[in-house]
Amino acid sequence: MTEPTPSDDAPSTLSTGDDPILSVEDDLLNRARLGAAIADEVRAMNAERGAVVAITGRWGTGKTSLLNLTANILHETEEVEIVEFNPWFFSGTDQLIRFFFDEIARQLRSERSRKKRLKDATASIAEKFNRYSVSLSPLKFIPGAGTIIDTVQKTSEGVTEAFSASIHEQRIEISEALSNLNGRIVVLIDDIDRLTRQEIRDLFRLVRLNGSFPNVVYLLSFDRKVVENALTEEGIDGAAYLEKIVKTSVEVPPAADEALASVLRQGMQEAMSTIPTLHLGEDRFPDVFWQIVRPLFSTVRDVKRFLSSLTLTVRSAGDEVALPDLITLEAIRVLRPAAHDLIAQNVATLTTVHGWQSDMRNQAALASDSERIGALVDALPDSVGRALIKYVFPAAQLHTENIWHGHDSEQAWRRDRRVAHTEVLKYYLHRELPSGTAPSSQVDAIFHAACEERAFEIALAQVPDHYLEDTLDRFLAYADGIDSDRIPMVASALLKLFPRFSEESTGMFDFGRDYTILRIVNKLMKRVPSDKADLAARAVYEATASPHARLRFLSLVGKRKSESQIISPELEEALRNDLRDYLKHAPAEALKSERELLRTVVQVMECDENSSELTIASAMESAVTIRLIESALSTSRSNTLGSVVVTSEDRLAWDALLSVFGGEERLSEAVAHVKEQINLQESDIRLRRAIECFDKYAAGWRPEEF
Repeated sequence: MTEPTPSDDAPSTLSTGDDPILSVEDDLLNRARLGAAIADEVRAMNAERGAVVAITGRWGTGKTSLLNLTANILHETEEVEIVEFNPWFFSGTDQLIRFFFDEIARQLRSERSRKKRLKDATASIAEKFNRYSVSLSPLKFIPGAGTIIDTVQKTSEGVTEAFSASIHEQRIEISEALSNLNGRIVVLIDDIDRLTRQEIRDLFRLVRLNGSFPNVVYLLSFDRKVVENALTEEGIDGAAYLEKIVKTSVEVPPAADEALASVLRQGMQEAMSTIPTLHLGEDRFPDVFWQIVRPLFSTVRDVKRFLSSLTLTVRSAGDEVALPDLITLEAIRVLRPAAHDLIAQNVATLTTVHGWQSDMRNQAALASDSERIGALVDALPDSVGRALIKYVFPAAQLHTENIWHGHDSEQAWRRDRRVAHTEVLKYYLHRELPSGTAPSSQVDAIFHAACEERAFEIALAQVPDHYLEDTLDRFLAYADGIDSDRIPMVASALLKLFPRFSEESTGMFDFGRDYTILRIVNKLMKRVPSDKADLAARAVYEATASPHARLRFLSLVGKRKSESQIISPELEEALRNDLRDYLKHAPAEALKSERELLRTVVQVMECDENSSELTIASAMESAVTIRLIESALSTSRSNTLGSVVVTSEDRLAWDALLSVFGGEERLSEAVAHVKEQINLQESDIRLRRAIECFDKYAAGWRPEEF
């Protein structure tokens, strides 16, 4: 969206809502030439018995704009007097007839609008029209009052004179005066198709009865189908009736594809020029614009309706939704609301990534989803529906082209803020982030800071704890964009985040928040060239102080059952030995806050044949004992089939504790010492639960095995 560049002198008419253009400077579709041709025709046509010219077209095609361009030229013509009549101001046949001639008389008498060349003649004609109006209606309704009064005009000279001659005689007098007019009067009547059916009939009867006055040209604007339908009644063909009235007509030409596309792009550029947007999606925008958005627009009115709401949409959702998707969905919402409703009703169907083997077994569900997608495709014109699936909702290509997408694609869609991802589409629809979901700007900030160690650590520190898991979960999709030489720095900074995660599980299917960090580190380390893997791994290990973080890192890059290891066996053995030696002699101060200390000790010391003995020197220190017992605590959750009630039960890794302390006697001794040192009532709730659970185990309780 880089062209055309809007003028800085004044705001475009595209930003003025549904208002028609008023001057040639605002002519975006090059209609001025057609307006000039119509004006020339109005000036040159034979109007000895009057004439009726019609500008026709569907709503929104620009009839009023073309009428205005034509009127501007006629206003500059000395031998043409313009009279504008708005039938919306009046209702009912009587009012329409009376005020029509009153309005002509009033405007012809106006010193401001009269041309010098026609000044005297039109003033005289105005008086004749005024008397003619009085003759047609000696009694006048007060608009809005609902009462009839015997007006003072009855006693005026004009009224007396009006009644002294018949209506027929007055028509002859007006016709003679108009025949001698060295020019012509053009009566503009717009928006006829927006009147009621009866009002349209009344107006055209008026034009037919009075359209034969010499040198009077009616320039009408309306939707032909609407008017023909209104004029059609029993025994009367509306189209034939209209043909008898209208002498010359011109259909507003449809906007050329290139011109309308240019108007649309210019309008979007103007509308969003003051709104900062980070995710323009330039790579997708051409396809989205030409294959989905542009085909939805037929008229400039469509463009104006769309633009009037686009800025609000971008301001409210632009931080979380990619611009091509916002533009697409907003265009559908404004111009194809039924299709937009189908999108809102089928979020899961449009965004769910299916596993090929598992979902092939559920043919009935897939068939139902395919029907839903088919309904959406059919609700949009021509090929727009399929293009919408391809470029905006690719997960649904399963139903249109049998193309399957994996979870890597899903991560990329979330990173790029595409509505192809469930959460992004939900945000577009509801404008609200789910609890625990970080703003996208937070994730972007971390990625952009990954080029420098201190900046990266600061960016991570600025993420609130309740957003950290979601932020890191989405940061995974950015891993491929990090420079390879920055990988050790980024990995070590991420490993330092473990203490910010609670050790409490959040539900039955919570398998540990550590995985959020570990899968990013794993993806990063896999990108390190094999000849540099040992060097990078050693750098990460040495920059990481926590034994827990070191162990989890070695588990990623070392020997694994399902995958080949990233680092050499020699380096892995050396680092594990280093970690084992450290744990054996680590002071209590270093271990008292260590995450998952019990698990770390057991897993590291499993490599030691003598691990059944007391393995860490500081285990009997109260602070370390507390940490070991707390990290031994877990919660087992279960529910009955068909019930939503979840039952929770605390448990301890009892055998692991016995292994570390060298038996139940020494474990009980260590716990007793802890009880003496602290006030349990004032202690952390996790420690109180762990001590209570210990007491149950010490008394012989064991959980039931299933």
